[in-house]
Amino acid sequence: MIKSIPKVLFFILSFIIIISLHSCKDQKAEQKQLQEEVMKTHDELMMDMDKIMNNKSALSQIQNKLDSLKQRNITLDTATLNSEIISIKSKLDVSDDTMMKWMNNFNPDYTGKTPSEIMTYLSAQKIKIDAVKTLFTESLSKSDSLITKYK
Repeated sequence: MIKSIPKVLFFILSFIIIISLHSCKDQKAEQKQLQEEVMKTHDELMMDMDKIMNNKSALSQIQNKLDSLKQRNITLDTATLNSEIISIKSKLDVSDDTMMKWMNNFNPDYTGKTPSEIMTYLSAQKIKIDAVKTLFTESLSKSDSLITKYK
């Protein structure tokens, strides 16, 4: 009977080690997936950075031709249109600034952090980059709509 105790103990310890290794592997996979999601959103937004600048420029061009737009449509309220353009350009600026701040604050160096701390950090970064994406989507949608209308 004494000989069987070490054998049972060996199997129990082996089982615990296997479960631990599997759990660690799962954590690494979750961390990698979350990191990839954050970076994918970042990369998508980076492609829209030029569009933000182009839309701001197009809105400025519309502002510069408010008089000619008024001549073509005497019922056009150019003061309201100008206010709307200023508001949308401001939202484009906020989108751009928020992205720059996020990029400056993002730190993919996890040295010295536990897997739990890394997942907490990446989860927070996912929330932040998704908020930036919402800003981009809204400001680009509004600016696209106005540009299309007054091109």
